[in-house]
Amino acid sequence: YKKWRSDIFERDNWTCQTCGKRGCYITVHHIKSLRNILKDNNITKKEELLNCKGLWNIDNGVTLCEECHKLTDNYKGKAIKNKK
Repeated sequence: YKKWRSDIFERDNWTCQTCGKRGCYITVHHIKSLRNILKDNNITKKEELLNCKGLWNIDNGVTLCEECHKLTDNYKGKAIKNKK
């Protein structure tokens, strides 16, 4: 996870890819949610998780500031909560 996160930060030049902010608290957002990746790949064990290439593909991550991250569809399980 740390390498995946670091690679995305470097690729995105430590800049929020939505608003362009730099020098603030940034995070990496999973474009396809972690929950969906686990479900789609039928992952139930830690070693399956570690070996799942889709989970660690940097194309499935984007650097966002916290404010922009909160606006995403799957921020902290928002999509799951909205389905209820």
